[in-house]
Amino acid sequence: MRGIVPRIRSIALGPGARSAIAKSVSRLGTYYPLQYVAGRLAGGFILAFHNPPVERFVEHIESLGPNRPVSLSELVERHARGGSTAGLFAITFDDGVGDTVRAITTVIAKRQWPVTFFLPTGYLERPLGMPFQWVRAIEPYLPARSIALPSGPLDLSTPGALRAFAKQMARLMYTGRSDRYAPLIMELVDFVLAHGLAERRTIEPPAPVTWDEVSRLSRNALIRFESHGVSHCALSALEPDEIERELRESRDTIRAHTNLPCEHFCYPFGGRESIGSSAPQIAARYYRSAVTMTRGRLGGHGLHLLPRIPLYPDDDGAVARLKVLTI
Repeated sequence: MRGIVPRIRSIALGPGARSAIAKSVSRLGTYYPLQYVAGRLAGGFILAFHNPPVERFVEHIESLGPNRPVSLSELVERHARGGSTAGLFAITFDDGVGDTVRAITTVIAKRQWPVTFFLPTGYLERPLGMPFQWVRAIEPYLPARSIALPSGPLDLSTPGALRAFAKQMARLMYTGRSDRYAPLIMELVDFVLAHGLAERRTIEPPAPVTWDEVSRLSRNALIRFESHGVSHCALSALEPDEIERELRESRDTIRAHTNLPCEHFCYPFGGRESIGSSAPQIAARYYRSAVTMTRGRLGGHGLHLLPRIPLYPDDDGAVARLKVLTI
């Protein structure tokens, strides 16, 4: 039985194959026995969301029964003491976008689903948008030509150049300090606006949840706010003392606004190249657990490199089922 999951995983890498397998799993009724096996072999799992439509979020959670959601703290504690987490999962959301927090908390209050929101506190302190939000918003409006920026010319004249630029920006954000890429991103924002390629309201990042809302929502035992750092900068680009400051200051700020312990951390961007080698050891000094974007179930993972299973708006309920079986 141990070979079932890896075999399906390799097939599911292609979107077309993944969709076909997902529908087959649902149609043939194989999800229920396979999810039982997956839980027994690799334990429970943590879901990672960003900003899904509410209807899709509800579809995802309902599709995963008989697995049931529990709080992140409960799941982590069971895992930490070696107890069974089979059949259990935690729901987490990254970034603290205001509209998302409001919509999701309304739904979970009715359905009694525990949820954790990871907040980058700098975004809430200065709600001007984070660099990665700006760059994703302006990419569709960049002209396919060479453009002049204060920092120098940027050639976007071919599809290949546009793709190379997108990859370069992703690499900088996932591994670099924000002062290496944020000024260029804001130059591009100014260019797009100055040349009438988009209106500010079209590209402006969504506003974060407010601290007043965080304080009020924290009174509901189903809702918890935990740390996503201060700046949403890749920790691998920072010195150890800077990592400590990110983790300590975000923890203390959230604790001050919720009057509750802040015990869990979410690495910005979440890949190994963004986490680096120092951050997990430092996170262990400040937090009970830390989650990544490495895909998988809890299995034998350490508390400060916990994997998650990401679900996206394009994933329907059948694909959600497949993901929790195959990752």
